[in-house]
Amino acid sequence: MNRKVCLKYTLILIILFLPLFGLIGHVISRNIITPNDQFFVIDLGDTPEINVDSWNLNVFGQVNFTQNYNYSSFTTLPSKEVIATIQCVEGPTGTAIWKGVPVKDLLGLAELKQDAMEVIFYGYDGYTSSLTIEEINDENVILAYEMNGEPLPIEQGYPLRVVAPNHYGYKWVKWVVRLEVVNYDYVGFWESRGWNDSAYTTPLSDWIFHALLLAVSFLFGGLSIMSGLRTSPVTQYFRDLPKFFNTKFHKLISIIYFFTSTSTFLYWILFTILNRGAVFYTLHGILSLISIITLIPTMVTGFKKIKKRDMNHKTWHYKWALASFFLFLFSIFLGFLLVLTGFIRLY
Repeated sequence: MNRKVCLKYTLILIILFLPLFGLIGHVISRNIITPNDQFFVIDLGDTPEINVDSWNLNVFGQVNFTQNYNYSSFTTLPSKEVIATIQCVEGPTGTAIWKGVPVKDLLGLAELKQDAMEVIFYGYDGYTSSLTIEEINDENVILAYEMNGEPLPIEQGYPLRVVAPNHYGYKWVKWVVRLEVVNYDYVGFWESRGWNDSAYTTPLSDWIFHALLLAVSFLFGGLSIMSGLRTSPVTQYFRDLPKFFNTKFHKLISIIYFFTSTSTFLYWILFTILNRGAVFYTLHGILSLISIITLIPTMVTGFKKIKKRDMNHKTWHYKWALASFFLFLFSIFLGFLLVLTGFIRLY
Protein backbone atom coordinates (compact mmCIF):
# COMPACT_ATOMS: atom_id res chain seq x y z
CA MET A 1 0.00 0.00 0.00
CA ASN A 2 1.15 3.56 -0.69
CA ARG A 3 1.20 6.25 1.98
CA LYS A 4 -2.17 7.71 0.98
CA VAL A 5 -3.90 4.35 1.20
CA CYS A 6 -2.24 3.60 4.55
CA LEU A 7 -3.43 6.94 5.92
CA LYS A 8 -6.98 6.25 4.73
CA TYR A 9 -7.19 2.90 6.48
CA THR A 10 -5.50 4.21 9.59
CA LEU A 11 -8.26 6.80 9.87
CA ILE A 12 -10.93 4.15 9.28
CA LEU A 13 -9.44 1.95 12.00
CA ILE A 14 -9.38 4.91 14.39
CA ILE A 15 -13.09 5.45 13.69
CA LEU A 16 -13.84 1.75 14.29
CA PHE A 17 -11.95 1.92 17.59
CA LEU A 18 -13.59 5.18 18.72
CA PRO A 19 -16.23 3.50 20.94
CA LEU A 20 -13.46 1.53 22.64
CA PHE A 21 -11.36 4.69 23.08
CA GLY A 22 -14.40 6.48 24.54
CA LEU A 23 -14.98 3.59 26.92
CA ILE A 24 -11.38 3.63 28.11
CA GLY A 25 -11.65 7.37 28.72
CA HIS A 26 -14.82 6.86 30.73
CA VAL A 27 -13.21 4.13 32.87
CA ILE A 28 -10.24 6.41 33.58
CA SER A 29 -12.56 9.27 34.52
CA ARG A 30 -14.23 7.05 37.13
CA ASN A 31 -11.00 6.94 39.09
CA ILE A 32 -10.59 10.72 39.03
CA ILE A 33 -12.27 12.96 41.59
CA THR A 34 -15.06 14.89 39.87
CA PRO A 35 -15.21 18.61 40.75
CA ASN A 36 -18.45 19.60 42.46
CA ASP A 37 -19.48 21.94 39.66
CA GLN A 38 -19.02 19.16 37.06
CA PHE A 39 -20.91 16.48 38.97
CA PHE A 40 -24.00 15.13 37.22
CA VAL A 41 -27.41 15.99 38.65
CA ILE A 42 -30.57 13.90 38.22
CA ASP A 43 -33.67 14.76 40.26
CA LEU A 44 -37.37 13.98 40.19
CA GLY A 45 -38.33 17.64 40.33
CA ASP A 46 -37.01 21.04 41.32
CA THR A 47 -34.21 21.40 43.84
CA PRO A 48 -35.83 22.22 47.20
CA GLU A 49 -34.93 25.26 49.25
CA ILE A 50 -33.91 24.19 52.75
CA ASN A 51 -33.27 26.49 55.69
CA VAL A 52 -30.48 24.76 57.58
CA ASP A 53 -31.37 26.71 60.74
CA SER A 54 -34.74 24.94 60.93
CA TRP A 55 -33.59 21.63 59.43
CA ASN A 56 -33.38 18.58 61.66
CA LEU A 57 -32.77 14.86 61.30
CA ASN A 58 -35.05 12.45 63.12
CA VAL A 59 -34.08 8.80 63.76
CA PHE A 60 -37.02 6.71 64.92
CA GLY A 61 -38.90 3.43 64.51
CA GLN A 62 -37.53 0.09 65.73
CA VAL A 63 -35.02 1.74 68.08
CA ASN A 64 -34.82 2.05 71.83
CA PHE A 65 -33.87 5.72 71.79
CA THR A 66 -35.31 8.17 69.25
CA GLN A 67 -32.67 10.63 68.06
CA ASN A 68 -33.09 14.19 66.87
CA TYR A 69 -30.29 16.33 65.47
CA ASN A 70 -29.97 19.84 64.14
CA TYR A 71 -27.22 20.61 61.63
CA SER A 72 -24.73 21.75 64.26
CA SER A 73 -25.18 18.74 66.54
CA PHE A 74 -25.03 16.29 63.63
CA THR A 75 -21.82 17.68 62.12
CA THR A 76 -20.05 17.41 65.49
CA LEU A 77 -20.59 13.63 65.61
CA PRO A 78 -17.56 11.40 64.85
CA SER A 79 -17.19 11.34 61.07
CA LYS A 80 -15.18 9.70 58.32
CA GLU A 81 -14.22 10.36 54.71
CA VAL A 82 -15.12 7.94 51.94
CA ILE A 83 -14.00 8.03 48.32
CA ALA A 84 -16.99 6.63 46.44
CA THR A 85 -18.46 6.63 42.96
CA ILE A 86 -22.16 7.15 42.39
CA GLN A 87 -23.54 5.55 39.24
CA CYS A 88 -26.96 6.15 37.75
CA VAL A 89 -28.73 3.11 36.27
CA GLU A 90 -28.53 4.78 32.83
CA GLY A 91 -24.77 5.23 33.17
CA PRO A 92 -23.77 8.74 34.40
CA THR A 93 -21.12 8.52 37.12
CA GLY A 94 -19.20 10.79 39.43
CA THR A 95 -16.52 10.19 42.05
CA ALA A 96 -16.02 12.37 45.12
CA ILE A 97 -14.52 12.47 48.59
CA TRP A 98 -17.54 12.37 50.87
CA LYS A 99 -17.41 13.24 54.57
CA GLY A 100 -20.13 12.31 57.00
CA VAL A 101 -21.36 10.09 59.79
CA PRO A 102 -21.51 6.31 59.30
CA VAL A 103 -25.14 5.25 59.46
CA LYS A 104 -24.03 2.21 61.47
CA ASP A 105 -22.71 4.50 64.22
CA LEU A 106 -25.83 6.66 64.14
CA LEU A 107 -28.05 3.62 64.65
CA GLY A 108 -25.71 2.41 67.37
CA LEU A 109 -26.57 5.54 69.35
CA ALA A 110 -30.27 4.85 68.85
CA GLU A 111 -29.88 1.13 69.75
CA LEU A 112 -31.71 -1.08 67.26
CA LYS A 113 -34.44 -3.40 68.44
CA GLN A 114 -34.03 -7.10 67.78
CA ASP A 115 -36.54 -7.25 64.91
CA ALA A 116 -35.06 -4.32 62.95
CA MET A 117 -34.74 -5.20 59.23
CA GLU A 118 -34.34 -2.06 57.13
CA VAL A 119 -33.68 1.65 57.34
CA ILE A 120 -35.89 3.97 55.30
CA PHE A 121 -34.36 7.26 54.21
CA TYR A 122 -36.83 10.09 53.67
CA GLY A 123 -35.84 13.03 51.49
CA TYR A 124 -37.18 16.55 51.94
CA ASP A 125 -38.64 16.32 48.42
CA GLY A 126 -40.72 13.24 49.32
CA TYR A 127 -38.36 10.72 47.74
CA THR A 128 -37.65 7.52 49.69
CA SER A 129 -35.45 4.45 49.48
CA SER A 130 -34.06 1.95 51.94
CA LEU A 131 -31.09 -0.24 52.86
CA THR A 132 -31.08 -3.41 54.92
CA ILE A 133 -29.45 -3.53 58.35
CA GLU A 134 -26.81 -5.82 56.85
CA GLU A 135 -26.00 -3.21 54.19
CA ILE A 136 -25.94 -0.47 56.83
CA ASN A 137 -23.27 -2.42 58.74
CA ASP A 138 -20.82 -1.38 56.02
CA GLU A 139 -19.05 1.51 57.74
CA ASN A 140 -18.60 3.24 54.37
CA VAL A 141 -22.36 3.82 54.15
CA ILE A 142 -22.56 7.34 55.51
CA LEU A 143 -24.78 10.38 55.76
CA ALA A 144 -22.58 12.95 54.07
CA TYR A 145 -22.55 16.69 54.70
CA GLU A 146 -19.32 17.49 52.84
CA MET A 147 -18.22 16.79 49.28
CA ASN A 148 -14.63 17.23 48.13
CA GLY A 149 -13.76 19.28 51.20
CA GLU A 150 -16.71 21.67 50.82
CA PRO A 151 -20.22 21.77 52.28
CA LEU A 152 -22.49 19.52 50.26
CA PRO A 153 -23.89 21.53 47.30
CA ILE A 154 -27.66 22.01 47.42
CA GLU A 155 -28.11 20.14 44.10
CA GLN A 156 -26.20 17.21 45.63
CA GLY A 157 -28.46 16.96 48.65
CA TYR A 158 -27.45 19.66 51.15
CA PRO A 159 -27.54 19.49 54.06
CA LEU A 160 -27.40 15.68 54.12
CA ARG A 161 -27.40 12.81 51.63
CA VAL A 162 -26.87 9.06 51.69
CA VAL A 163 -23.59 7.73 50.34
CA ALA A 164 -23.97 4.01 49.60
CA PRO A 165 -20.90 2.62 47.79
CA ASN A 166 -21.54 -0.32 45.44
CA HIS A 167 -25.21 0.65 45.08
CA TYR A 168 -26.86 2.45 42.19
CA GLY A 169 -27.63 6.13 42.61
CA TYR A 170 -31.30 5.73 43.49
CA LYS A 171 -30.18 4.47 46.92
CA TRP A 172 -28.21 7.69 47.48
CA VAL A 173 -31.16 9.67 48.85
CA LYS A 174 -30.73 13.45 48.87
CA TRP A 175 -31.92 16.09 51.36
CA VAL A 176 -32.39 13.49 54.10
CA VAL A 177 -34.64 14.56 56.96
CA ARG A 178 -35.72 11.25 58.55
CA LEU A 179 -34.41 7.74 59.13
CA GLU A 180 -37.02 5.18 60.07
CA VAL A 181 -35.97 1.71 61.18
CA VAL A 182 -38.63 -0.87 60.26
CA ASN A 183 -39.18 -4.61 60.71
CA TYR A 184 -40.37 -5.32 57.16
CA ASP A 185 -39.13 -5.14 53.58
CA TYR A 186 -39.76 -1.56 52.49
CA VAL A 187 -40.26 -0.74 48.80
CA GLY A 188 -39.03 2.72 47.83
CA PHE A 189 -39.99 5.15 45.08
CA TRP A 190 -38.17 3.54 42.15
CA GLU A 191 -38.26 0.06 43.61
CA SER A 192 -42.07 0.18 43.56
CA ARG A 193 -41.80 0.91 39.82
CA GLY A 194 -39.87 -2.27 39.06
CA TRP A 195 -36.30 -1.26 39.86
CA ASN A 196 -34.07 -3.77 41.65
CA ASP A 197 -34.60 -3.56 45.42
CA SER A 198 -30.98 -4.36 46.30
CA ALA A 199 -29.50 -1.99 43.66
CA TYR A 200 -26.08 -3.62 43.89
CA THR A 201 -23.59 -2.71 41.17
CA THR A 202 -21.76 -5.76 39.85
CA PRO A 203 -19.24 -6.20 37.00
CA LEU A 204 -21.88 -7.92 34.85
CA SER A 205 -24.61 -5.34 35.49
CA ASP A 206 -22.24 -2.40 35.07
CA TRP A 207 -22.70 -0.24 31.98
CA ILE A 208 -18.97 -0.68 31.27
CA PHE A 209 -19.33 -4.36 30.39
CA HIS A 210 -22.28 -3.66 28.10
CA ALA A 211 -20.34 -0.85 26.39
CA LEU A 212 -17.30 -3.10 25.94
CA LEU A 213 -19.42 -5.70 24.15
CA LEU A 214 -20.91 -2.98 21.94
CA ALA A 215 -17.47 -1.59 21.07
CA VAL A 216 -16.16 -5.04 20.08
CA SER A 217 -19.30 -5.78 18.06
CA PHE A 218 -19.00 -2.43 16.29
CA LEU A 219 -15.42 -3.26 15.29
CA PHE A 220 -16.54 -6.59 13.80
CA GLY A 221 -19.37 -4.79 12.02
CA GLY A 222 -16.97 -2.33 10.43
CA LEU A 223 -14.69 -5.10 9.21
CA SER A 224 -17.72 -6.95 7.84
CA ILE A 225 -18.89 -3.90 5.90
CA MET A 226 -15.42 -3.19 4.51
CA SER A 227 -14.78 -6.77 3.38
CA GLY A 228 -18.29 -7.03 1.96
CA LEU A 229 -17.89 -3.87 -0.10
CA ARG A 230 -14.48 -5.02 -1.33
CA THR A 231 -15.90 -8.28 -2.70
CA SER A 232 -19.23 -6.84 -3.86
CA PRO A 233 -19.89 -6.62 -7.63
CA VAL A 234 -22.23 -3.66 -7.15
CA THR A 235 -19.66 -1.28 -5.62
CA GLN A 236 -16.03 -0.29 -6.16
CA TYR A 237 -15.20 0.56 -2.55
CA PHE A 238 -12.16 -0.76 -0.66
CA ARG A 239 -10.66 -2.52 -3.68
CA ASP A 240 -7.22 -1.60 -2.36
CA LEU A 241 -7.64 -3.63 0.84
CA PRO A 242 -5.26 -6.59 1.37
CA LYS A 243 -6.26 -9.85 -0.30
CA PHE A 244 -7.16 -11.59 2.93
CA PHE A 245 -10.29 -9.39 3.01
CA ASN A 246 -11.88 -11.94 0.72
CA THR A 247 -15.27 -13.66 0.59
CA LYS A 248 -14.35 -16.26 3.22
CA PHE A 249 -13.14 -13.53 5.57
CA HIS A 250 -16.37 -11.59 4.98
CA LYS A 251 -18.55 -14.62 5.76
CA LEU A 252 -16.66 -15.40 8.98
CA ILE A 253 -16.51 -11.85 10.28
CA SER A 254 -20.18 -11.28 9.41
CA ILE A 255 -21.25 -14.32 11.43
CA ILE A 256 -19.13 -13.12 14.35
CA TYR A 257 -20.69 -9.65 14.04
CA PHE A 258 -24.21 -11.10 14.01
CA PHE A 259 -23.69 -13.25 17.10
CA THR A 260 -21.78 -10.63 19.11
CA SER A 261 -24.36 -7.90 18.43
CA THR A 262 -27.41 -10.10 19.09
CA SER A 263 -25.89 -11.64 22.24
CA THR A 264 -24.97 -8.15 23.49
CA PHE A 265 -28.52 -7.00 22.89
CA LEU A 266 -30.02 -10.03 24.71
CA TYR A 267 -27.61 -9.52 27.61
CA TRP A 268 -28.62 -5.86 27.80
CA ILE A 269 -32.32 -6.80 27.87
CA LEU A 270 -31.78 -9.27 30.71
CA PHE A 271 -29.87 -6.95 32.99
CA THR A 272 -31.99 -3.92 32.13
CA ILE A 273 -35.15 -5.77 33.16
CA LEU A 274 -33.46 -6.94 36.36
CA ASN A 275 -32.16 -3.46 37.25
CA ARG A 276 -34.72 -1.12 35.72
CA GLY A 277 -37.92 -3.18 35.44
CA ALA A 278 -38.31 -1.97 31.84
CA VAL A 279 -36.39 -2.14 28.58
CA PHE A 280 -37.15 0.34 25.82
CA TYR A 281 -37.24 3.52 27.88
CA THR A 282 -34.47 5.25 25.90
CA LEU A 283 -33.89 6.14 22.26
CA HIS A 284 -30.64 4.19 22.57
CA GLY A 285 -32.54 1.00 23.40
CA ILE A 286 -35.18 1.49 20.71
CA LEU A 287 -32.60 2.21 18.03
CA SER A 288 -30.56 -0.81 19.13
CA LEU A 289 -33.66 -2.98 18.69
CA ILE A 290 -34.23 -1.62 15.18
CA SER A 291 -30.58 -2.21 14.21
CA ILE A 292 -30.81 -5.81 15.47
CA ILE A 293 -34.06 -6.35 13.53
CA THR A 294 -32.42 -5.09 10.33
CA LEU A 295 -29.62 -7.62 10.83
CA ILE A 296 -32.11 -10.42 10.11
CA PRO A 297 -32.83 -9.46 6.45
CA THR A 298 -29.12 -8.65 6.12
CA MET A 299 -28.20 -12.23 7.00
CA VAL A 300 -31.09 -13.73 4.98
CA THR A 301 -30.20 -11.86 1.78
CA GLY A 302 -26.56 -12.70 2.39
CA PHE A 303 -27.24 -16.43 2.51
CA LYS A 304 -29.57 -16.25 -0.49
CA LYS A 305 -27.00 -14.50 -2.63
CA ILE A 306 -24.46 -17.18 -1.72
CA LYS A 307 -26.82 -19.97 -2.78
CA LYS A 308 -28.34 -18.39 -5.88
CA ARG A 309 -25.67 -15.87 -6.86
CA ASP A 310 -28.55 -13.53 -7.52
CA MET A 311 -27.56 -9.93 -8.24
CA ASN A 312 -30.82 -8.64 -6.78
CA HIS A 313 -30.09 -10.34 -3.46
CA LYS A 314 -26.58 -8.92 -3.56
CA THR A 315 -28.00 -5.43 -3.94
CA TRP A 316 -30.48 -5.85 -1.10
CA HIS A 317 -27.85 -7.44 1.12
CA TYR A 318 -25.62 -4.43 0.54
CA LYS A 319 -28.44 -1.98 1.41
CA TRP A 320 -29.61 -3.85 4.53
CA ALA A 321 -26.05 -4.24 5.78
CA LEU A 322 -25.30 -0.52 5.50
CA ALA A 323 -28.63 0.45 7.08
CA SER A 324 -28.10 -1.90 10.03
CA PHE A 325 -24.52 -0.79 10.62
CA PHE A 326 -25.28 2.94 10.59
CA LEU A 327 -28.28 2.41 12.90
CA PHE A 328 -25.93 0.51 15.20
CA LEU A 329 -23.42 3.36 15.02
CA PHE A 330 -26.06 5.95 15.92
CA SER A 331 -27.38 3.80 18.79
CA ILE A 332 -23.84 3.69 20.25
CA PHE A 333 -23.63 7.48 19.94
CA LEU A 334 -26.93 7.82 21.82
CA GLY A 335 -25.66 5.37 24.44
CA PHE A 336 -22.62 7.53 25.17
CA LEU A 337 -24.81 10.62 25.19
CA LEU A 338 -27.08 8.95 27.74
CA VAL A 339 -24.09 8.14 29.94
CA LEU A 340 -22.77 11.69 29.77
CA THR A 341 -26.09 13.45 30.36
CA GLY A 342 -28.59 10.95 31.79
CA PHE A 343 -31.45 12.84 30.13
CA ILE A 344 -31.92 11.08 26.78
CA ARG A 345 -34.69 8.81 28.02
CA LEU A 346 -38.40 8.58 27.33
CA TYR A 347 -39.67 7.96 30.89
